[in-house]
Amino acid sequence: MTTPYPPRTNTLALIGFLASFIIPIAGIVLGVMAQRQIAVTHEGGRGLARAAIIIGAVFTTAAAIYFVVFISIFITAISQAPFLR
Repeated sequence: MTTPYPPRTNTLALIGFLASFIIPIAGIVLGVMAQRQIAVTHEGGRGLARAAIIIGAVFTTAAAIYFVVFISIFITAISQAPFLR
């Protein structure tokens, strides 16, 4: 009796998951590409691809909010600087 092996994990899903912590946009793109490949090849890793998209989106949103807040604080500080008056 032979035991069936689990399906192979999609490489793009794994790389996308890891990349979503470092470069969130790359995680989103690789996660979408992995989901398309998984639909065709029926490999494993659908959860990793979905997590890469979600984590990438959350980190991208957080970075955008951080950037907007930083710029607004910087502009406020510059506009109230005494040496500019």
